[in-house]
Amino acid sequence: MTDYLATVRGVLPNGRTWSTSRHITSGRTEAALLTTWQNAWTSAWNLATTGLNTVYTTTTTITQFEVATLNGTMRKISKSLANVSLAGIATGSALPANNSIVVDWNSAGVQRFQRGRQQLPAPADSQVVNDDLVAATATNVKAAMQSVLTAVAADGSTYFVFPRFPTQGGTPAFTKTVVTTPLVRNKTGSQRKRYKKEAVAYT
Repeated sequence: MTDYLATVRGVLPNGRTWSTSRHITSGRTEAALLTTWQNAWTSAWNLATTGLNTVYTTTTTITQFEVATLNGTMRKISKSLANVSLAGIATGSALPANNSIVVDWNSAGVQRFQRGRQQLPAPADSQVVNDDLVAATATNVKAAMQSVLTAVAADGSTYFVFPRFPTQGGTPAFTKTVVTTPLVRNKTGSQRKRYKKEAVAYT
């Protein structure tokens, strides 16, 4: 089995980039896993009436998929890329770029290092009411994230998380925990890294 970092990249309405990733262990080759990853996300994005594209405006896009092979300390040693063009279809305007849909990943473990998190782009304002995601939107995002995981699992691969340093409880660094359950937060999160990329303007 080989460890990989699978990434989705895209562009936000303000022209800045966004990305989200998952660590995957797999018996597949880098190129084969890239095909699985690309097909899974494309299917989740384009699914009729409930796809991820219904959550985002036309100026929120996916432009690239990447799968990178990792070494024992989870550093990239090679990568394969696929360039694409996928755009949202939701009406309305996108929320500010520093907003995000937050997906938490749970495992059978209860420790903090046994959970994962993904930050997706800011949704269209038509998908939010009183600062919360519309219930149907949250359900659709959860189903989409589950469908990606299901496709990866069907390929004989699993999502995992790990601590980068030894824990206070004695768990060694890079100990892998398989995560299996996506949970979508009703409230949007704040993506400080994206906010820091915003150029300062003065009036």
